[in-house]
Amino acid sequence: MTNQEFFITSWERISKVTAKGFRSLPNDLDKLTSQRHHPKFRSPWELVNHIGPHAKEIYQALSEGKMELINEGKFDIKAPHIYKSTEDAAKAVEEFSAKLPELVKNCDEKTWTSKMIPVYWGPAKIMDVPLMQACWMMHHDTVYHLGQLTSYYRMMGTNQPNLMGPTSEEEDAMMAAAQN
Repeated sequence: MTNQEFFITSWERISKVTAKGFRSLPNDLDKLTSQRHHPKFRSPWELVNHIGPHAKEIYQALSEGKMELINEGKFDIKAPHIYKSTEDAAKAVEEFSAKLPELVKNCDEKTWTSKMIPVYWGPAKIMDVPLMQACWMMHHDTVYHLGQLTSYYRMMGTNQPNLMGPTSEEEDAMMAAAQN
């Protein structure tokens, strides 16, 4: 398996998990914006709006040769590009993720490993990275922040979704079933 094939397989999995994670959140914006583990931590809604655009950012790197990071740092949660609902965020992840496999497959190995992608945060260019690294960076950032998001479900009174493996409740049920 090539690095590109592994990226496609890995992104397809994490994008499905991300969309499911977004859809498992409550539709109550008050709950999504009021929960915060620490004043410097992102709320669940800020996490959705931070990682939701990553598929679009990867798409832009592959199709335009640059990456403009959308919701970095302390971004305006009332800005016009903020999702209207968790469903809108899930659909955006699915829409751009569906376009990625073909773009990655059509990218020759030299371009994948060597083409330098300028990465922008607003008007500031913050780095140049090889295309492969830009794509994997967004993948890993999605995994990292999805992990943060999972810490909020129970706090908001929502069932913990099974995203990367069994939840604690599912493990308890499996253990109980195994003992009978």
